[in-house]
Amino acid sequence: MDISEGLESFIKRSVIKSKRDRYLGFLASVKGQIKFAKSLDHDFEKVLDDSKFVQKIERNELEQPGDLFCSNGVTNNTAISMYDLYGKAPWEGGWLLINKEGNLAIYRPEGRIDDELCIRL
Repeated sequence: MDISEGLESFIKRSVIKSKRDRYLGFLASVKGQIKFAKSLDHDFEKVLDDSKFVQKIERNELEQPGDLFCSNGVTNNTAISMYDLYGKAPWEGGWLLINKEGNLAIYRPEGRIDDELCIRL
């Protein structure tokens, strides 16, 4: 998994304090990155600061370049827009789509297509 600066910034500002160091630690090793990816299926929602949730993210905001992290370990961190990456997100498994700065995200837990969480930091 390719870890981006945006992901690290996102975790620093969106994960609750009691779990923040644990999740930042996941990014430091291959084994930890696998744990992070697997957490995207269900556990990740529990560690997010719900005060950062918003109703939706506007289409023009999704034109920013982004990174897509999936529970199966696939990372797509090209220079394409969040909007294009959203269209490439898998139907199966959990995933996290963030902008390159790490201040805007959409998270979808596994099996909950209608329960995406929009996060603005």
